Amino acid sequence: MAVMKYVENGKDLWRVYVHIRSRTNKKKRFQQSIFCLNSEDEARREEKKLIRQLSTDAQKYDGLGLTWGDVVHLWWKDVQAGYVGKITENSARGYLSTINKWTTHWNNNPAAQLTRADGRKLIQKLEQANLSRSYQKKVKNIINKVFEWGVEFGFIIGADCSPLKGLLIEKGEEKVPEILSLEEIRKFLNAAKMVNHHWYPVWAFAVLTGMRSGELHALTWEQIDFEKNLILVDRSYDANMKKVGPTKARYWRTVPINNSLRKLILDLKRDPERLNSEYVLPRSKDWDNGDQAVPLKNFLKSIKLKQIKFHALRACFATQMLANGVPSPIVMKIGGWKKSATMDIYLRLAGVDTKGATDCLQFTPDDIIFGDNVVTLFGKQVEA
Repeated sequence: MAVMKYVENGKDLWRVYVHIRSRTNKKKRFQQSIFCLNSEDEARREEKKLIRQLSTDAQKYDGLGLTWGDVVHLWWKDVQAGYVGKITENSARGYLSTINKWTTHWNNNPAAQLTRADGRKLIQKLEQANLSRSYQKKVKNIINKVFEWGVEFGFIIGADCSPLKGLLIEKGEEKVPEILSLEEIRKFLNAAKMVNHHWYPVWAFAVLTGMRSGELHALTWEQIDFEKNLILVDRSYDANMKKVGPTKARYWRTVPINNSLRKLILDLKRDPERLNSEYVLPRSKDWDNGDQAVPLKNFLKSIKLKQIKFHALRACFATQMLANGVPSPIVMKIGGWKKSATMDIYLRLAGVDTKGATDCLQFTPDDIIFGDNVVTLFGKQVEA
């Protein structure tokens, strides 16, 4: 399958060639070419039509429909051509990687013949790998989406739903998210500043704003309004694609600048090494490549603090805001959170919803007399 550009009579034209091989007869191929297309977009549209048309012909010939490997391949081709909804190519790459990791043994099986037994075996395999329940659900949802796409477009014949559809993944033990306390945040940032660590401005910015790594990486001076004391967050750097795009939530927001953050920003602005930079924060190769977690963990280890993920700095921001009485809707608005379930976790970590709840329980007497027969740990009787 290919889209090729060629020149005819001095004019740029495009050609599409698609071939689908029979699964039951290797010598049987369904192929077709289209010439003289005026644009790459038109060629991509014709390629899509040919893939579906010839795939249908091959399915009819084989009487089985496509294999799971073929379905995944065609889904990926549609993603690359921009035909699969609003999913970004970066997210789709993650989907493809997950599918290839866990369903390679399905590739040669007709997708329509995959059963719930196959689905259960896969879930057992995930459990045996000691993967978290949330990751297991992620794998299940990705497979369901690709399978449903195959059914919708006629690549999977004779099956109504994914082999994983409806299979329950039991809820596992909930782990307490690892974040830093207020005292630990102060120790962390003070230590980083004392040694003039090149990551210090980035770490401090993350804790003071709740901005994501990609949003911090893409932050430019034009986004900072010193008169209104606001930061406009409307873009994010994608380390995989090496380009700047919209934020994760795909909408802009503003972050207030407090006194500590204002001082940090002014220090950065006065830095002679950054006079000609359009970006607020110092860059590094590891950050450009999306490796921001390693320097953070290494530094925390060196000062004997728990080694949290970079993303947990957002959680530190949220829990401190909540602990100081900022309403959760405001915290969500500033940090760009869309799911209240995430904020519920931070509320529990901050202890906001339970703070003071036990103050009414005044049951124990002021002075407790234990009597004459109390024995110490050393076996001697204590006089009352």
